[in-house]
Amino acid sequence: MFNFNFMKHFFIVIFFFLISRSVFAEAFFSLKEVSNIYMQPSVDSPIIYPIEQGKELILKKNQDDWANVLDEKTGLVGWIQKDFISKKKPKNVVKTNNYETSFKIFEERVMEMSKSIKDAISIDTFLKVEHLGGAAAAITADNNWFNGRRHANQAFQVYDLWKNQNQSPSFLSFRNESGVEQFIILSGPHRPRYLKSSK
Repeated sequence: MFNFNFMKHFFIVIFFFLISRSVFAEAFFSLKEVSNIYMQPSVDSPIIYPIEQGKELILKKNQDDWANVLDEKTGLVGWIQKDFISKKKPKNVVKTNNYETSFKIFEERVMEMSKSIKDAISIDTFLKVEHLGGAAAAITADNNWFNGRRHANQAFQVYDLWKNQNQSPSFLSFRNESGVEQFIILSGPHRPRYLKSSK
């Protein structure tokens, strides 16, 4: 006979486990006008991308003078110096780089590029551009675009537009029409990196 009482307790335990993971995650905020998220706990490590003052990050672990953090908007995990974060959000946030203006220009250029490609070779490419904050953005592309042989080259062209607009290391997520990330492009030590999503 099936034990409903056992199943009820099992689901309650699972529910509390999932809730506790989000409730007990420690949120921190960047303190400096611009801070960098690094690949490793060293200033000599490649920069993933810069973040603005007040950016919320989730602390994963500490190592010496470094904090391993998660940016929930991008899903990226990296390292930041502990002195550059605090549990208190800064009150007077200073914006040194106007990422909103940069993003609007970038979005317009990407949509123009998409229209030009459609007019030239009748292929749908980019459908939507979303600002994730700071130097991070997401591109939603037509599902068939990901299967094309030109998609990587076009993605790097879009990344160059974004990086040049920001004048700093940048991050781009490429997502299908369902919003599932397919790959990312981010700044590397010598050239941008194309990384397939594990999702």
